[in-house]
Amino acid sequence: MLKKTQSLEKVDILVVGGGMSGLMAAMAAKDEGNSVLVVESSNVLGGQGSAGGVAGFCGDTKRVNSIFEELIEKLAAHDLIAEYDPNADRRAYDLEWFAFFLQEMVMIRNIDVLLHARVTDATATDGHVNSVRISTAGEEFICYPKFVIDTSGVNVVSSRAGFPLINEGANKQLPMSLYFTMWDTGKKNKPILPPECPQWHNDEEIPMTSLHYFSSGKVEIKMKVVGFDAADGYSLSQAEIAARRQMIGLIYFLQTKGYQNKVLDTHVLASVSRTIGIREQNRIVGEHVLTLDEIRHACVFDDGVAVGTYHTDFHWPDKMQRAGTGIMEMLDPYQIPLSCFIPKGVKNVLVPGRGASAEQMAMSSFRVMATISQMGFAAGKAAKQCIQKDIDIQKIDISELKKEIEAGGQSLDLSFYGEYLKDIESFHKDLLDKGKA
Repeated sequence: MLKKTQSLEKVDILVVGGGMSGLMAAMAAKDEGNSVLVVESSNVLGGQGSAGGVAGFCGDTKRVNSIFEELIEKLAAHDLIAEYDPNADRRAYDLEWFAFFLQEMVMIRNIDVLLHARVTDATATDGHVNSVRISTAGEEFICYPKFVIDTSGVNVVSSRAGFPLINEGANKQLPMSLYFTMWDTGKKNKPILPPECPQWHNDEEIPMTSLHYFSSGKVEIKMKVVGFDAADGYSLSQAEIAARRQMIGLIYFLQTKGYQNKVLDTHVLASVSRTIGIREQNRIVGEHVLTLDEIRHACVFDDGVAVGTYHTDFHWPDKMQRAGTGIMEMLDPYQIPLSCFIPKGVKNVLVPGRGASAEQMAMSSFRVMATISQMGFAAGKAAKQCIQKDIDIQKIDISELKKEIEAGGQSLDLSFYGEYLKDIESFHKDLLDKGKA
């Protein structure tokens, strides 16, 4: 049986959220001299990349960092991930093996993990978070961290501690998606459509849907869900219920009419993601607000600690149907500054990932897993320095931090992304070919 490596009440670094950003932060921060605790509400590590059903990396996956590369190598050794292709919009991997390898990478580094756990309260004095209440499967306890990295997406620590947040709300947030898989049984199925589920008659009526076909007979399906606030508990619950009703209607459509003339009349539902996929919840009001104009102009910052390598990806938040997919604008690589991880005036909290301080359109680009892995890694190294030197985040040595980040295999020089830059021409050509430009 695995045992606690430390007292959970007093830790050096508390990481809230066990997705890619949080786990990269935890692993980057951990050394023999400090203690790190990860709190995750789901039953598995990996966040959107596992529980959310997203079985593919978006963003450049070649220059992320050494920890990310370790994960890639574990998957590649067993042919569980697609080959690297700088022109591909998505690098598919096996969902469950991804979660398992991540778990083992965290365990071997002696990082404590609490699954089925969530933050319920936090207190702060003069911008310094000093206590965090954590609810687990069987108890509640108060944690007194020296430093907090909040990758929950909803920014629960900032919310409970009273720091200002930006919430776009229903029909303005980037919409959610439900992921599910169907398998080919080789036999004609018997479609079912309960009365509470919607019925559609053609491709133009159905929710925005993406299908990924595999030679094994598996089909991975992503279905858009609109009209809910992912940062509101009741609304998120209603989204899960509505999404599954919508999914049943979509399955019936795929089995009887088919999408793009391909009828799945021998396929049946095999699995559904543990949670609905979330693109946006709350964003902090940070020391810097990353803007769309900045990422469009490939900005470089004095405190640049990560690199964004994905197009803007703004799905229409109030239209269920494909509706032209939304806004997709290819970008040159751009830097992301540490100052947009820092809630304004706060001394011991960092927020990498989709909850960072940015305009919504800028966030739509950097929220993807390869990029937030860089953001998390940088936050972990920054927290580690703060613990070692017993300093607030505002006093961090940026030059020293950058050196440690780059020593960890994370490229900050935008000129190193030349292979990725080849993607721009092909991306626009692809859009023109599909009539989406």
